[in-house]
Amino acid sequence: MPFDGFLMKRTVEKISDEIRDFNIRNIYLSKNVLYFSFDKGDLKISLNPAFAHISIVNHLVSDPEKSAFVDLLRSRIRGAKVSEFVNMDYERTAILRLKKMDEAGIKHNYEIYIDIMGKHSNAIFVEDGIILDAFKRVETRFRNINPGKKFAIFPSKKVRIEDIDSKESLENLLKAFLEQSSDKRPKISEFLYSSIQGFSKITAEEVLFRADLEDLPVLKIDDSTLLALWNALHTVRIELASNYSFIYYEDNEPVDISAIRLHAYSDEKRCDDVLACVNEYFMFVEKKEKRLQKRNQLSSVVKAKIDVYETLLKKLSEEFDECKELDKYRKYGELIKAYAYQIQSGSEKVALFDWETNEVVQVPLEKNLSAIENSVRYFNMYSKLKRKASGLRERIEIVSRELEYLQQLLMTIESAEDLEDLKEIEEEMIENELIKVRKSKGKLQTSKEFVSQPRKYVYNGFTIYVGKNNRQNDDLVRKASDSDLWFHVQGMPGAHVLIKTAGKYVDEDTLKYAASLAATYSKGKYSSNVPVDYTQIKYVKKPRGFKPGLVLYSNFKTIFADPIEHSAE
Repeated sequence: MPFDGFLMKRTVEKISDEIRDFNIRNIYLSKNVLYFSFDKGDLKISLNPAFAHISIVNHLVSDPEKSAFVDLLRSRIRGAKVSEFVNMDYERTAILRLKKMDEAGIKHNYEIYIDIMGKHSNAIFVEDGIILDAFKRVETRFRNINPGKKFAIFPSKKVRIEDIDSKESLENLLKAFLEQSSDKRPKISEFLYSSIQGFSKITAEEVLFRADLEDLPVLKIDDSTLLALWNALHTVRIELASNYSFIYYEDNEPVDISAIRLHAYSDEKRCDDVLACVNEYFMFVEKKEKRLQKRNQLSSVVKAKIDVYETLLKKLSEEFDECKELDKYRKYGELIKAYAYQIQSGSEKVALFDWETNEVVQVPLEKNLSAIENSVRYFNMYSKLKRKASGLRERIEIVSRELEYLQQLLMTIESAEDLEDLKEIEEEMIENELIKVRKSKGKLQTSKEFVSQPRKYVYNGFTIYVGKNNRQNDDLVRKASDSDLWFHVQGMPGAHVLIKTAGKYVDEDTLKYAASLAATYSKGKYSSNVPVDYTQIKYVKKPRGFKPGLVLYSNFKTIFADPIEHSAE
């Protein structure tokens, strides 16, 4: 329910206190987010559909984007004073009213209408009722948001919750709803969010919960039901008069935010400052969305490469299969050479006894060639295929190793837990030329600011590390002591797991725990009884030329483990 009408109103009221009578210093745009800079902070207007909201932040825009809309705003309202910042009666629209005197001494009264409505979010710049421009120009049969057009506000047919001050007023609202409804059997929840400003489906569900009512058809509302509804709405009115807001959590992650208490959640945090609440919630949402976008971006690159290499490997394997005829050609050459004196000129084939197999072999011949020439032809075919097979074998090995690396890389991308981990993986992909970046003075422009640490676990007195990416996997191997134990799932992509033994004996329980970690952070994480190999680190080698995260190992044992949930330090 993020940013319903109730939360919008409370947020706007708080922001108004922060920016009223202050002057706009500058305007910036970054990734569908507008920033209006003030002395006390920035008015943040996120028009990103995934996390549309408004707030006040202390933000230094490091990557401002060029925008004709922003250029217009700067030319007209930089230095303008905020005269008013208001919410339109619990609607998800705020109005930023500004005053500015231009260089000619003419006073201007500007308005910016800010719609926080998911994919329909927009910022519309207006003067004297005429649209100067908009963040998104829109033309539909309902609205025309383009420069020069008259700006129209559609009046809401909904009522304010403050106006429902008695059971009778609620009853009248219900009658009006039934008269206008096209639905034959509308439910109570539909009545609530269709009739009352600021309501969402979740708010309607909360009212039903407080009234201890099921979501029945409206026609089944009797006098007692109506009273229960009004009493529940009254509690909402009281809460809206307070300054509290709430963030709700599941598995320690924020999942919702509200201006009223929602009983659908058991884990909540109350905020005295709505802006603190909004910033905390949307900071998480933005990070989550950016992580998802980055993961999808990197995954698509790797998956495309995997498709290319799988196709190439199939082609090479088919060509290699064709080279299996080479021993036959060698045998033909030897037999023709041995029995050359018996072979008549102009023959198209000849039956020759193979002394190695004690079988008669039918040998095709070129009739225009002599026996010796046919023998040479087969030896040449043998040599050519042998060279080809050798080259194909080498290429198949290289492509297979590259494919193994890409599959390992894809697994690390899919298991990355935060944006910083993904950025490290992106750096690895740039270094391995899977991602092209612009060059500066002959060198790749890459960032090294993100250096994460491997997952760390402590079990039975032993410290266990799990690599988050291929760089960390290599570091674990390179920096380990000879007695440390190394774990990896058998025959599939997975993280490197290392038990720091300090020369001590490692009990079987700890071995199984480490194996379960290796299974958990692998492609087999949704399977059971996953085979995990382990050995001392001294038996783990990284040959020259091997891609990040790829090693060879020997002297290993195998444990079958089930993936489980673990909490890293």
